[in-house]
Amino acid sequence: MATKRVPKTPIAGDSTIADMVEVLDKPVEYVRRVLEKLERCRRAHGDAQVRVGVRSRAECPNYLIEYVLEDRKTHERVTHLDAAYSGSTHRELAPHHIAESRNWSPEEMNITAVSALIGRLRNPRAPSSRFSDED
Repeated sequence: MATKRVPKTPIAGDSTIADMVEVLDKPVEYVRRVLEKLERCRRAHGDAQVRVGVRSRAECPNYLIEYVLEDRKTHERVTHLDAAYSGSTHRELAPHHIAESRNWSPEEMNITAVSALIGRLRNPRAPSSRFSDED
């Protein structure tokens, strides 16, 4: 029996999870699993944000979790990489995936924005917040 090949949906180079909700296979489950990884990072480092993999499948894109800390000497905000995950299995990817910057969108979503997104997905008829969910 032959399998039907579905053409790959391209991912815009500056996409976020919020931009891709319409094409995700299981949006609530995908965002919930991403949020779990963000929570783990926030507990460990005090901050968490996510970037999507622009070279992966749009239906379940890989994602990169990172955190931002202020350098004590320079007071500059410095982004640190935490881990990259498969969008289909949510298992950690090998470190070489993280280092390849062209794999990842330059746009990120912080943990607050992802929490707001899952709230909207679970209850689409709820009134929108008057506050923006972006940084």
